[in-house]
Amino acid sequence: MNLKPRIEQVSGQKEFLRNTVGMQWKTGGVTLDATAFTAGQYVKAGTAVFKDTATGLFKPVVDGATPTPATMEAACLTANDVKVIAGSNPIVGALVAGHPLEGKCTGVTTNFKEAVKGRIVFDL
Repeated sequence: MNLKPRIEQVSGQKEFLRNTVGMQWKTGGVTLDATAFTAGQYVKAGTAVFKDTATGLFKPVVDGATPTPATMEAACLTANDVKVIAGSNPIVGALVAGHPLEGKCTGVTTNFKEAVKGRIVFDL
């Protein structure tokens, strides 16, 4: 557990939500796996993540040769930008239900859409 709080000013965060109808947030947010992201990188608001059942930490959804399966657990979108610091797993808010704009989200795949079907709606 990281007991050294740090405050970083983030400016220019993009809006990724279509509206606030049916919006639900995960209480307490999610803890991202810093090793799954590039140190020093900002994870953008609206990034598709899922819970790694082995570690309990959240990783980015991937596509390609070995995509994240549609059976991914606790799939959600990050609620705000957060900077990844080496050796420290950042905590970020998470949208678990709502109406985001797909074009403004990062990492949304067909499998992600299947995992969040009925909670997060992209096709309005």
